[in-house]
Amino acid sequence: MHTSNTIQLSQKPPSQSPRARQSTALAMASTNCWKCLIRPSTAASPYALSNAQRAAAFSTTTTVGAAANAKQKPKVPNMKAKGAAQSLRIRKKAPVKTGRPPAPGERKAMRKRIVLSNTNALEVQGLQELSPETMVDAAMVGKVVTIPGPVIDQLRVVEAFKKNQSWDLFRTPSILVRDETVTLSKKLLDAAAAKKTASIILSGSRATGKSMLLLQAMATAFTKGWIVISIPD
Repeated sequence: MHTSNTIQLSQKPPSQSPRARQSTALAMASTNCWKCLIRPSTAASPYALSNAQRAAAFSTTTTVGAAANAKQKPKVPNMKAKGAAQSLRIRKKAPVKTGRPPAPGERKAMRKRIVLSNTNALEVQGLQELSPETMVDAAMVGKVVTIPGPVIDQLRVVEAFKKNQSWDLFRTPSILVRDETVTLSKKLLDAAAAKKTASIILSGSRATGKSMLLLQAMATAFTKGWIVISIPD
């Protein structure tokens, strides 16, 4: 018969006195307090607080601020501030009407007004007057003759003068006798002597003297006392 003995070993903490246990607890408490003081506090750090505010998941501050800015009036730039852009605005007054408005047809008359004499121009001595004899004389080709006063009035009535004929360069209206002038005047006088009707057509390029040649023909007719029917442009 065998007998077995079981031996159980257990380690028990050594017994401490109450004073030793109190000192150990104070040491542990002091260690924890020092750690709390050494560790940085989140609430005491301004940088951590600002970071937390910037990283907030939800906030109504931006929306409220945007609505407030939208209601604000636009700022007027301070003109007294240094470097501010300044502009000068001058309101112009409406022009005062001092004269009367032009009468009906007055503007058209001024536009079609033709000056036939120039008092500042020198007077040329020795010029012959226009006559039926001078207009058919071949010796007068290349010479200048003056238009008599009564004929000038008659030509003005039938609107024979044109603005592009430079009448304001001479002291009195004068014309140059050309070969075409002599030829046309001879045909007119021959038709009147033969008592027959003749049709003559003047053709040519622009600014070649067609209107001037027609004026010379009408001037010849007026010197003969004929009736001239003119249809101006």
